[in-house]
Amino acid sequence: MAATIGGAVNLSGWVPARVVWQGDEPKIEWLLMRQQRFVEPFFEQTIDRVARKPFHTLFRRQTSVEEMVAWTEEHPGAPLRGIILHESRCGSTLISQALAAVERNIVASEPAPLDALLRAHMQMPGLPRETQIRWVRAMVAALGQPRNGEQAMYVKLDCWHVHQRELLREAFPETPWIFLYREPMAVMLSHARTPAAWTIPAMLAPRALEMEMADWNPAEMEVYCARALAKICAGGLKAVREDSRGLLVNYSELPQAMWGKLTQHFGLEARDMAAIEHQSQFDAKSPMQKFEKDGERVETERLRAAVARYLQPVYEELEAERLKA
Repeated sequence: MAATIGGAVNLSGWVPARVVWQGDEPKIEWLLMRQQRFVEPFFEQTIDRVARKPFHTLFRRQTSVEEMVAWTEEHPGAPLRGIILHESRCGSTLISQALAAVERNIVASEPAPLDALLRAHMQMPGLPRETQIRWVRAMVAALGQPRNGEQAMYVKLDCWHVHQRELLREAFPETPWIFLYREPMAVMLSHARTPAAWTIPAMLAPRALEMEMADWNPAEMEVYCARALAKICAGGLKAVREDSRGLLVNYSELPQAMWGKLTQHFGLEARDMAAIEHQSQFDAKSPMQKFEKDGERVETERLRAAVARYLQPVYEELEAERLKA
């Protein structure tokens, strides 16, 4: 039960940790963050670190989505200055970590509560569009509450959220965004070495990737992965052609793009550059290691065939679009 002040829910210092479904109704579970920042590579890592403290096993809060909406209408949070859409395994965490190095920024990296509301229409087929947009805006505002005087908010979404681009455009019509992608074989090799959870339909409903369960053959996982990645890339290409706020970024442009083309696009300032450049030297997911480009490649005929059939054509279209800008 959330505390109230004057009849209204008081969520000062708390952050949405997850969305749970009670029948067809989403509920928000909150975690007390106080002045702590999102500094880990992923949202869930920060939540797990904070949740391990004994206080959080004793004191929990849960609200309705509409209570969150009402709270954020009075407490709108830091302005959303940028959205990161990406293919996966292409440097998006490097960008989010570089942005998080600036203490004036709040960076939510793949926050599960926002994912739940971006896909709420799949759980609730009759959910009105305007209601879902209101929920998504409120969730971003709740995640973006300043805890140390922060002045800007950035969100890195999951790779499948490119398929929610129209919803995002309606929710945040003034916010610039990027779509980050990478040379296809490098992405496929990364997934071959360490498959993402979404490459297994039991872990993520295929329709979130614009796929069908019948498309998945456990004996040909690389085909499912390549087809899903191709759809993600096609979504990014379509989005940038339809929306002038978008910018294509190739992994090959990192890390220099952080103090180059992304500076103006994301409204960064000269005083931000030292922290961003320093952070960009390190591997985003292994902060003790230096950032390095592709290492040894071990390609197979099956991987080459999947890349050539599904991914290479859309990659070439992305490159042509990026280079003509």
